[in-house]
Amino acid sequence: MTQKTLEESFPGEISARTAQRAPLHKRDYTDPATLAAEWEEIWTRCWLFAGLASDVPDAGDYFVYTLGRESIVVLRDEQGDLRAFYNVCQHRGNRIFTGESGFVKQVVCPYHGWRYALDGSLVEVPDAGRFCPPVEKDQRSLKPVQLALWAGIVWVNMDPLAPPLESYLGQIIGNLAPYHFENMVLAKHQTVLLDANWKTVRDNFLEQYHVDFIHPQHASFVDCCNSTNILWPYGHSATMVEGYVTNARYPVPRHTPDHLVPLLHGLGLDPADFTGQVPKIRQAVQQRKREVGNDLGFDYSGFTDAQVSDIWQYDIFPNTFMTIQAEEVWIYGPRPHPTDVDKCYFDKWTLQIPTEVGCDPARGLTLNPRLTASRDDARPPREVFTAADVIAGKHSLTITLDQDIFYLADMQAGMHSRGFDRAVLNEEEVRVQHFHDWVAYWLAGRR
Repeated sequence: MTQKTLEESFPGEISARTAQRAPLHKRDYTDPATLAAEWEEIWTRCWLFAGLASDVPDAGDYFVYTLGRESIVVLRDEQGDLRAFYNVCQHRGNRIFTGESGFVKQVVCPYHGWRYALDGSLVEVPDAGRFCPPVEKDQRSLKPVQLALWAGIVWVNMDPLAPPLESYLGQIIGNLAPYHFENMVLAKHQTVLLDANWKTVRDNFLEQYHVDFIHPQHASFVDCCNSTNILWPYGHSATMVEGYVTNARYPVPRHTPDHLVPLLHGLGLDPADFTGQVPKIRQAVQQRKREVGNDLGFDYSGFTDAQVSDIWQYDIFPNTFMTIQAEEVWIYGPRPHPTDVDKCYFDKWTLQIPTEVGCDPARGLTLNPRLTASRDDARPPREVFTAADVIAGKHSLTITLDQDIFYLADMQAGMHSRGFDRAVLNEEEVRVQHFHDWVAYWLAGRR
């Protein structure tokens, strides 16, 4: 019962590990000066998940990505290309887009009417003759932000000199190609305000040491004890957890665990057939999903058996997690609060294969049969709430994430104590160490 950790370098001999191990000092989570330094050296330098291309399908469609005090608009121009700009007029700095998303025929500042084309170029200045010297339109276009599109996911980077997204993600892109996220449909979009530093939240999702203690339900359907971790350059990592199995720390149950019973029924498998043979469930599910997928029109042929049954979590530095199954992906993670080191925003996007190609809740292809998505459905509205709402049961991000949220405020509060100096990690927390090693690397001003 032990986790396995692999290190994979990127092309060009870019090593997965940094030369130094970072101490996880309390000030890393509680010092406003650290928050300010992270803004300059990490958030304005790294590629960041901003949203979905499906939210801007036509010319003039836009959404706004907010990070700290910065606001970036992503829109589709007349030629059908996606573009990203700082959401600020070049006249006197007024924010142009005030809503989360929508449609415009042209970009007009509501303050003084400066008008821009969808490609960001300045096309009209009201009373232009009153400016002396004259406004040079080609010098006053909206300021662009680097944008990249991968698998239907929009990424932005505020550093004009940053290398391409493909270089930043390396072989991760190839690893995730079989899932075809671009063919999935948004089923749920949520944002919760947390009373914790963004790195406190990151640390929680970078280790499974806590699973036995605050996620007891996991013991009946995944084996976190024997997970495989992968470390990549720039602070990225991943972990693979076998699904449709039980926790190896405990005796193998004689009967199918209750959590797996409805999933097996949905796949047309009889839970009673596995009495005394629970370890055979995983392989049976792998085979049965391929059969059901063929019947329903969902192609599993590009997946390995492990990808059919198991749960992968990819961690894209600095703040994007992807919990991935063949039929569903969660994209989630924290955004820093603009001024408060003890708070952050936590976003979660749930995408599924649409019901039209096999995500039939009656057939058990997903672990969340109560949540389905169709291409014909309207986009679900973004739900915005607080950690207190989650704890009170008014909102849920699934039971597992709810359990995590319950503890995060106490973790953050404890790090302010005079009785705490720095964290001590074990080998199961290797991804936490890896993440902080690269935080230190970026903060040192290295590129």
